[in-house]
Amino acid sequence: MSVKQPSFKLSSSSQAFTIIELLIVIVIIGILATITIVSYTGITSRANQAAIQSELSNASKTLFMYYAEYGTYPTNINTSTGCPISPNVDDEYCIKFSTGTKLIYNYKTSSTYELNFIKNSLTYEITGNSSPTVSPNWITIGNQTWSKYNLNIGTRIAGASSQTNNSTIEKYCYGNDEANCTNDNNGGLYQWDEAMQYSTIEGAQGICPAGSHIPTDTEWKILEMRLGMTQAQADLTDTWRGTDQGAQMKVNGDSELNIPLGGYYSGAFYGSAADTILWSSSESSTKAWDRILNINIAGLYRDTSDKTYGFSIRCLGN
Repeated sequence: MSVKQPSFKLSSSSQAFTIIELLIVIVIIGILATITIVSYTGITSRANQAAIQSELSNASKTLFMYYAEYGTYPTNINTSTGCPISPNVDDEYCIKFSTGTKLIYNYKTSSTYELNFIKNSLTYEITGNSSPTVSPNWITIGNQTWSKYNLNIGTRIAGASSQTNNSTIEKYCYGNDEANCTNDNNGGLYQWDEAMQYSTIEGAQGICPAGSHIPTDTEWKILEMRLGMTQAQADLTDTWRGTDQGAQMKVNGDSELNIPLGGYYSGAFYGSAADTILWSSSESSTKAWDRILNINIAGLYRDTSDKTYGFSIRCLGN
């Protein structure tokens, strides 16, 4: 006689309980994974910060040794190699830095300088023998590193005078008043040739610090599209373009560029507190491309202007 084996049937309530248990396990795994990712990200960020600060500290020591030997900090550095190129070329004092690090070097006086290291959207600086700190002067937007301030270097000359190719960087200040170059971070106003230091190469360093340059027309478009402009809008000319990209760039805008409306020079000074015009390094026939911001308009104007006009400069990291 055969014995019938008992059969067991899982009740619907048991099935439901098992599914709930499975869902709970999945949720717990997800939470643990998130915690792990956040922890890893935090550890990685701190490690990157420590590395870039260590590199800057070593760079400070190297520059100080150069200063001790020559009585001045380098006036210029090859930011690809980190080696001084003036006033004395000396490979013994090359700054060492890791792959993927950008350098921006700004000589100020024989005994002062500013050096920025930029890596993984982290920007730190040293000035002289200071400890590395988060740089207040540069901001990363997408893959670009923009100066937070309009450039203000050089000797002021009257607006009625032309800026010339000599050993002195010359600038205009609105209303022929030096204070207007510093008030509200307006910066100086430069004729295109002076800003480019008489180069016609698109993307030239010009009067920008070593490791940065005057942005090209295309690089302005990249910024505009990063802030939400379409390619079709960016390519338009002689018109106000985009939606709110100009508003984002102005003071208190979301981009943090805080571009002031400091006016411009075109035979006379115009537009104080209402307009600003910024050069690109791109030519168009006998003129050069620029960008216009206006107090009442949220977009940006793109056109070309006479190179003898005095406009603002906002530098872009290499």
